[in-house]
Amino acid sequence: MAGRKPDPTKRAQILRAATDVFSAREFHTVPVEDVATAARVGKGTLYLYFPTKEQLFYATILEALDVLHTELVATTSKRGGKHALRAFVACLLDFFWRRRHLAVLMHRYEHRLREPEGVEWRARRARLVALARAIIQPEVRAGRIAAADATLATEMLLALVRAAVLNHQDHDRPERAVELIVGLFLHGLRRARRRTTRRPVQTVHAAGRAAGARA
Repeated sequence: MAGRKPDPTKRAQILRAATDVFSAREFHTVPVEDVATAARVGKGTLYLYFPTKEQLFYATILEALDVLHTELVATTSKRGGKHALRAFVACLLDFFWRRRHLAVLMHRYEHRLREPEGVEWRARRARLVALARAIIQPEVRAGRIAAADATLATEMLLALVRAAVLNHQDHDRPERAVELIVGLFLHGLRRARRRTTRRPVQTVHAAGRAAGARA
């Protein structure tokens, strides 16, 4: 076992299984054997990659955040202003829309960020926050967001995305969620609602005029 070379595919397989298991049950109630069974590997193989359950847990989070950061940088690097903001939100939603178990897992155990073992998780989150803050800088420079409020505004943007991910239904469309989040962030609830319901409202008005003509 000691001489076996790590297999990246096997490691990813274990991490995917760990995400599903840790998302469905409380961390302290999950024996490592259950993760090994879900990953279809032996317990010894799992320990070869992750010597402790805590290391497996954090590896699941860190791996995902590294992939997410790479995708966010790629999708926003050549955009600016509202186009960058919309691309940032769309990328976040798409990433977690396809990995809802992971979103649940991170939300459930976010308190572990404050634990000593959470230092790398905190570093990844700080990197994500820094990217989000850079995305909203045009709004700050234009005076639409006060510089003193930039930190709070950044956290509010990320909170809107989190709410959309954790509460979406199977029939919801991520594209509509993107428009709603960006509208809420830039214009507030009333204007965002008008923007996302503009076409249906016009249709109702048109139908009313047609009914009046028939009468």
